[in-house]
Amino acid sequence: MRPRARPEQTEAQSSTATGIGQALMEALTPEAPTESPKESAAPETSLRPQARSGDDLYRGLIKRGLPEHVAKGFVMNFRDESGLDSNINEKDPLVAGSRGGFGLYQVTGPRRVAYEAFAKEQGKDLGDVDAQLDFLMVELGGTEAPASRSIMNTTTAGEAASVIVNKFLRPSTKHGYRQSRSARYLSQNL
Repeated sequence: MRPRARPEQTEAQSSTATGIGQALMEALTPEAPTESPKESAAPETSLRPQARSGDDLYRGLIKRGLPEHVAKGFVMNFRDESGLDSNINEKDPLVAGSRGGFGLYQVTGPRRVAYEAFAKEQGKDLGDVDAQLDFLMVELGGTEAPASRSIMNTTTAGEAASVIVNKFLRPSTKHGYRQSRSARYLSQNL
């Protein structure tokens, strides 16, 4: 996973997360990723919990019309990209001068700009899970239609996840991360 950062909290906001609120925050925090996220400034977003369980994301994708195996493939990638945290922002972008990836599937560059405009037009917070899933569907039906056709031609979650990482997300191949993820997805008999 690329280094990510959560939005910073003020002292007043931090002090309100006690008792039941603290327990809720802990319950909604995804399991620690294999590589630790590092802190940095993130875009303006609300501080309410945005991350959901993989099951919630899976159901949200099914509700939006994706086949079960494709929805599973996307959730597998969301886990690797963001740890299922819709408010997470890439700390050290590989592209010099960029703001890095943001959200469940780490939209970057022009795709990030398009997502920000989409969320604003919808009156949604950038970290809103539903806004991110809706934008994913907009991309699959528009600018990412060629990737969508390849994804929809798969028959298993592992195949779908591999195509998603290679044709839809397209992370850098610099460190072999894309290739290792693809191989791992394909080795899973899902």
